[in-house]
Amino acid sequence: MQPNPPVPRSATVDDKGVHVTTAAGKSRTYSGGEVMTLTQVIDLAEGSATLCQSTTETCLELMDEAEELAAADCDTLIAEITEKGVGANLIGKCEVLKEQLDLQAAAAKDLHDKIQGGEEACRTASANAEVRHGGIFRAVADSPLTKPAQRDFYNAR
Repeated sequence: MQPNPPVPRSATVDDKGVHVTTAAGKSRTYSGGEVMTLTQVIDLAEGSATLCQSTTETCLELMDEAEELAAADCDTLIAEITEKGVGANLIGKCEVLKEQLDLQAAAAKDLHDKIQGGEEACRTASANAEVRHGGIFRAVADSPLTKPAQRDFYNAR
């Protein structure tokens, strides 16, 4: 049985928990250890993957901005200062600024790569949850029984 491909779900995080919009368009909030059903696990994993995806996009934007500032603006500023002969001290400070921007770009790239791995893990967990546990979940959900068996049933050999 092949699972349906993962579908991005919108999600937001605040002090009350993770708010996920499900495939049916309903909004659910998860504040801690309250995930109880397979559907909720899948929704939460997809919502987390969507948050990771938007965060990786932000990291790439920060990386691009830092690289642009370092390459274009700092180099231009250093060239202008050198041309005007203002002083080596100011050029040194611009060089330090350029190095810091390069470090910021590298940190944003590193964070992007790590979060992207988290996104892939969330999507894999979502897909695997249905494949591995979907059958038993549907069997329990479709069962006419309304309460668990007595303890002796589970302890019988």
